[in-house]
Amino acid sequence: MRSFLISLGCLLVLAGSWLVYTNYSDEKIHEFNDRIETVIIEEVKSDRWQQAEEHLDKLEDDWHQYKKVACLFFSTNELNDIDYSFAKSKYYIKAEDLSNSSGELSYLKEQMRFLHANQEITIANLF
Repeated sequence: MRSFLISLGCLLVLAGSWLVYTNYSDEKIHEFNDRIETVIIEEVKSDRWQQAEEHLDKLEDDWHQYKKVACLFFSTNELNDIDYSFAKSKYYIKAEDLSNSSGELSYLKEQMRFLHANQEITIANLF
């Protein structure tokens, strides 16, 4: 009986920490996607390149803070793909390339959405 209670306690701690992280991750990923869509892409479309670059730098800093925790739950390949997309987006914005920068920012947003969808606890993700 004691072994069962210890096992149950460990399982509850793991499940609880995963649920806490899922809620935290949900908020952060939605915040990141909203900032990309409503701020950065709009600045790119309006040719406000300096502001777009500043906001992308701030978003990247926030991403790296989030990534410190996310690396415990995700494959580093998925996280590195997002880092590569940040690098491309920064270059396109510096070059003031409207089509490539808006395309890469949209791709970045979709990668974050996909990353979040893959970490949710669903039947499809479990099997």
